[in-house]
Amino acid sequence: MEVFLTLYCNPNWQSALENQQFATFEQIWDSPIDWIDEPNRNRGGWSGVGCIQLLNDGQPITLYVKKQQNHVSRSLLHPFKGEPTFAKEFKVIRYLSAHGVITPQVVFFGQRSVAAGQQAILITENLAGFQALDQITRSAMSLLAQRKLIAKVAQAVRSMHALGIQRRALYPKHVFVKSTGECVEVGFIDLEKSRRMVFAPLQALSDLVTFNYRTADWGLRYRLYFFKKYFSIKQLDKFYKIVCGWIAYKTQQKQHQWNGKK
Repeated sequence: MEVFLTLYCNPNWQSALENQQFATFEQIWDSPIDWIDEPNRNRGGWSGVGCIQLLNDGQPITLYVKKQQNHVSRSLLHPFKGEPTFAKEFKVIRYLSAHGVITPQVVFFGQRSVAAGQQAILITENLAGFQALDQITRSAMSLLAQRKLIAKVAQAVRSMHALGIQRRALYPKHVFVKSTGECVEVGFIDLEKSRRMVFAPLQALSDLVTFNYRTADWGLRYRLYFFKKYFSIKQLDKFYKIVCGWIAYKTQQKQHQWNGKK
C-alpha cells in the first residue's frame, strides 16, 4: 500500500503537466528518463537525474527530473529510516528562494513509501541564461568585469551562509552566473547536500575552504579579492589574516589528501 508523505506541484505548471500526462507521482515515476550520468548507487539505494523538455504556454522549457529510491540521509529528526536527500533539497530550495537567493524553480516534488522503500521525485526548471562558474572564460573579461563577477559570487555565498545554510559542496560547477549588461546574477544548483548550520562559523569556513581549493586556477590575487568581498572588508587586519591563513592551511591539507589518492 502506497503512503504519500509529500506532494507539491507548482501552480504555474499544473495544467501543462496534466496536459502532457506528467502530473502525478505514478506518471512521472513510470516515465523512462535518459539519465545524464549513471545513477548513484549508494546509501543503500539509488539516485539519478535526467533532462527533458516540456511545453508550458506553448514554449519548450528544459526540466531536470530527479528520481531516487532508498537514497536517504539520517539526522536527529530522522535517525532510523532517514529522509530522502531530494526531500532535503526541496526544502532548502524553497527556503533560499523565499529569501531572495537564486535557485532553480521547483516544478514538482513528491515523496512516498512503498513496499520497495522510500521513493522521491524532484523536478526543477533549468536556470535559463545562466552558466556554470567553471565554464566562464575569465581571461576574456576585463579586469573590472572579473572583479565584479567575483564580488557578486562572494556576496551570494555570504547571503546563503547568513540564512544558515551550508552548501557542503561549494564547487564552481554548482555556482551559476548570468551577466546581462551591467547586471550580474548568481545562483546555486544541486543543493542536495546542503544543510542547516549548527556551528555556523566553522561550517561556513568549511565551505570557503572547499571553494578556495576548487578555484586554485584563479590565482592568489583573485581568491584574496573573493575573501575580502565575502567578509566585507577592504584590507586584511590581524584577525582576518588569521582566518585566511587557516583557510589556506586547510586548503593545502585537501590538496595533499587529493594527491595521496592519485
